[in-house]
Amino acid sequence: MPIHRTLDLPAITDAEFARIDKAVMDHAYDIQNRMGRLFDERIYENELADRLRADGFDVFTQVPVEVVHGSLAKTYYLDMIINGMVYELKVVETLHHSHKAQALHYAMLQGVRLVKLLNFGAGSIQGDLLRNLLDEPDRHHPVLRNSGWRPETPSCERLIHHLRDLLNDWGTHLSGSLYNEALIHHFGGEAQCLKRVDVRSDTSVLGSHLVQMHAPDAAFVLTTLSEGQASYQRQLQHVFDRIEPQVMQWINLNHARVEITTLSKTEKQAVE
Repeated sequence: MPIHRTLDLPAITDAEFARIDKAVMDHAYDIQNRMGRLFDERIYENELADRLRADGFDVFTQVPVEVVHGSLAKTYYLDMIINGMVYELKVVETLHHSHKAQALHYAMLQGVRLVKLLNFGAGSIQGDLLRNLLDEPDRHHPVLRNSGWRPETPSCERLIHHLRDLLNDWGTHLSGSLYNEALIHHFGGEAQCLKRVDVRSDTSVLGSHLVQMHAPDAAFVLTTLSEGQASYQRQLQHVFDRIEPQVMQWINLNHARVEITTLSKTEKQAVE
């Protein structure tokens, strides 16, 4: 299996979640009242786990989930599992979209329907229940949309081949950084894949820019945009026109839709 789970968790009903969460939130508010909001995350995690175990709950902390593809292996750690319910703890001023995306990423890795964010760092405890609406099979049927993709080099075809293999193994909707890390790994790791290339004006070299290379003269970019693709492509074109690689492949993982675009140098740059 490409995703190895330490625990096989039961399906949690809304009623069971409500029972678990009442105990969790009662303790969370009391912990923050007694300890404040400035400790590291692990301090709150350990205190909350101790209290819940004393109440008779089954509590596991830092539960590993390993993601494997070929020679790549990466381990994530779920903060707390309480009677089968997953909690992700934070100590931040306020919860942001990135925290929610991370929590849903963990829910999909673990294959559970519910995950709750719990933040000890705000003025008052913040809790945000997130629902993973995708069953495991739903994530394994991506739709590939060719947005002007051209296999300019054999390496371009290998890039898309590796991407297809990743999606077959892991499915869609996981963290974009995970797919990107896997592609970097398959093209030689950071030492081979990440390169600083010159940025040129009409008259001089302005400096350097870090790009991901899948071949000596071919770059790639991976994003997870669900809107604003046209605007982003214009910005990406500005970069591509000023750097040395002659091929750039843009992969956008838009939920279940995989959008693949090949950028071309503008006419002015091509003539030069």
